[in-house]
Amino acid sequence: MGNMPSHRTTSLGLLTALVVGVFWLLSRWLDPGTEATSSSWSRTTGGYPPYLNVHGSATPASTPDRFPRRRRNVAFATSFVLHGDVYMAFAKSVGDVMDAEGGDDQRIDLFAPEFSFGFQGVVDDLNLWTHRGIRAGTDQLIEHVNKSSEDGGIQLIVLGTCEFDMNHYQSALVDAWGSRRDDDKFKIACVVHNVDDLRWQRHIPFWARRNAIRLLPIADHVAKGFRERFAVQADSLEPLLYTVGLEHIPVDVHVPILDIPHLPVRPLPRALEKAVIQGTFAAERRNYAGIFRGLIASLHEDPKAWGYRPLDGRPSFVPDPDSPIPPFRLLLVGSGWLDVPEELSHVVSMHTNLPYHDFYELIADCDIVVPAFADNTYLSVQASSTIALATELQVPLLVTNRTRRAYRYIDDPRAVVTRPAAMPEVQALKALRTGDASSFLSSDPADIGQAIGALVPLREAVDDMMHEGWIRETRSWKDWKEEVWKRNREVAERILRDRP
Repeated sequence: MGNMPSHRTTSLGLLTALVVGVFWLLSRWLDPGTEATSSSWSRTTGGYPPYLNVHGSATPASTPDRFPRRRRNVAFATSFVLHGDVYMAFAKSVGDVMDAEGGDDQRIDLFAPEFSFGFQGVVDDLNLWTHRGIRAGTDQLIEHVNKSSEDGGIQLIVLGTCEFDMNHYQSALVDAWGSRRDDDKFKIACVVHNVDDLRWQRHIPFWARRNAIRLLPIADHVAKGFRERFAVQADSLEPLLYTVGLEHIPVDVHVPILDIPHLPVRPLPRALEKAVIQGTFAAERRNYAGIFRGLIASLHEDPKAWGYRPLDGRPSFVPDPDSPIPPFRLLLVGSGWLDVPEELSHVVSMHTNLPYHDFYELIADCDIVVPAFADNTYLSVQASSTIALATELQVPLLVTNRTRRAYRYIDDPRAVVTRPAAMPEVQALKALRTGDASSFLSSDPADIGQAIGALVPLREAVDDMMHEGWIRETRSWKDWKEEVWKRNREVAERILRDRP
């Protein structure tokens, strides 16, 4: 017992050892030369430890070296005569990413029909096609896919409208896949527009089993629709479905917004004078009939608000020369034909099959774009290029919150004017034009003996719309578009590097 240390001595020794240990740990922690351990990496980086390469040095798991750029020979191919403005916008993003990396061994080929409506001039003016390689017809793609990469063979194929192009190319692409070495296969990026277009989707399993396909929709709700469909099929009890790996197909969104130069800068202050509905003149696509009915009813009720005289027995409303602001006009821009009510012959004008430069100039000179979707299709399964078109021309869109959620890239007050869903487009246009929403708020469209403005959340939503107004500053437009283009380049980077 006499040789045993006292309790006090033991405690003092333990305390001394503890203090020394703490100082040693702190010195190791703070010493920049200390080897990274799992715990120190987590504390200093806020994440998990890196992978260790064969030499024992730390390489973070997310470093670009993990995804070396493999796709340097890229082909854009399509059998469809339209949508050049969509897939060439992606060609611009791919070219920008190639520019950032540098090097002379990168190439973009184009196998497609001649562009329609003078879009080749837009391609040249905006320099959408950089790293130019081969320009040839649709069916000349395959001879270049059959080559090896060493011989200039295609490594990435972007199908401009997959709903048409996959059926056109499938058989030849399958043969080409079989002829390429296992370490020299190509991949396919499918630009898609419609979740419910099933005609081409039977080919997806072949490419999904080979990890060789990814989808590139132009709107978020279409991406969501494909992901949900793939998830349901992947969860199937049928082996032929759940072994395909559908849930692992990458789905990215690339927004086809071009950098259109020389957009008009109109004087302030000004009244809302010109609205535009853009799209095919078909009742199943745009709610033309509803817009016409609303305009006629509002013109009868308050023609001065629109800058017109009362009908007074005339077949058409005519502009009021004494109006303090120019008369309202509704432009219909697209293709096809539509019967316009005679009452609106001075209000509504139709503009069809315009060359792209004239098309851009006409819409850019308008004050607001009205999507006027006829049903839920363009908010659930199909993308409308009208949304991208309006924003690239810096014309605000008159939308509901549901539209903002569907096309998430416009979920931003810099790009849209948000009307409550209960407020029809015509009523919103009148309120924005006059600066007065009282006629709508005092109305009783349900005929229930209560003004619609009695609903407090609705009245507040109208107040918000009126407070924000419809004019957007040029600087805010440019900032907003730069953010979209940055995300587009990130998508192109992921695809070129085969990142999921």
